[in-house]
Amino acid sequence: MKIKNQTFDIIALTSSFICAIHCAAVPILLSFPSLSSLHFLHNPLIEWSFIGLGVVFVFVSLWPSYKKVHRKSGPLLIAALGFGTIALGRLDFSGTWEVVHTVFGAIMVAVAHFINWKLLRFRGGHKH
Repeated sequence: MKIKNQTFDIIALTSSFICAIHCAAVPILLSFPSLSSLHFLHNPLIEWSFIGLGVVFVFVSLWPSYKKVHRKSGPLLIAALGFGTIALGRLDFSGTWEVVHTVFGAIMVAVAHFINWKLLRFRGGHKH
């Protein structure tokens, strides 16, 4: 289970950072007239796919790691705060509000997976 969860954490960490970069870069890119053809990147389906993928990775990596290996709730709490921050960004106050909260939330989810990955490595390194 350790190897599989570490792989899931690396994939989840990477997808969360890609989500953060996507959410930060797309509004900037679309502000340039020469890049307006990239408008398809600002698609709710892409955004919800990243969010859904993030939730799936919580259930296939963070939760089993917590239950079966390290019993540290930190990664779960950080991921929950990250998704809560993303949800706050969904409130339609302004474009800047959405970008800031979504990027920060995605980074928090990535950090949760990084911490989980480190906990799994630490545990794996001390078991013989």
